[in-house]
Amino acid sequence: MTAFQLVQPLPGVRQWATYSPSHRVELTSHAVGTPAGWWIFDPIPLAPAGVEQLLREQPACGILLTNQNHARAAVAWRHRGDCQIFSPDPAGCPVPDVAPLASANLVATGAETVSLEGGAPAEMAVFFPAISLVVFGDAVVHLPGRSLEILPDRYCTDPARLRRELAKLLARPFDHALFAHGHPLTGDARRRIKALL
Repeated sequence: MTAFQLVQPLPGVRQWATYSPSHRVELTSHAVGTPAGWWIFDPIPLAPAGVEQLLREQPACGILLTNQNHARAAVAWRHRGDCQIFSPDPAGCPVPDVAPLASANLVATGAETVSLEGGAPAEMAVFFPAISLVVFGDAVVHLPGRSLEILPDRYCTDPARLRRELAKLLARPFDHALFAHGHPLTGDARRRIKALL
């Protein structure tokens, strides 16, 4: 379940993805560049040439898990990138030595975390106002062959609460969105996601 292609959906953003037969869904990972280095989101395995290319461009400043289900290959990436893993709920994370999100100091790299309770356990999104971008975990998905959609109710801890939390997030202006499952939206993302509510 290794991705082989590193692509650039937006300036300063890298993406790699592959289909997981065991999960029966596309798994997508991203690196978002900041002055401190790459923030790496929900990383799945990437072929060595892709990892080397990414880390040649700039170092990793940290790995962000957007919910408890997204540890994926974070431990391997921590080793390759020589960086820390951060989670909204380190105690509930299935991998060891995970730091609390508050210690990531995201604000210093121009980012803001947004809790999305009601989705998967410890669900969050990350907002990068300088590049008009939101990175989602499972709260919103954009899978191949399907429409953009909010996480189906059967996977939510509280579907109504998730929709309320998404409405708060959508008070922020942004143009682009990345998803842990599926294709990015490059332009008009806020309006398209708001239409789902």
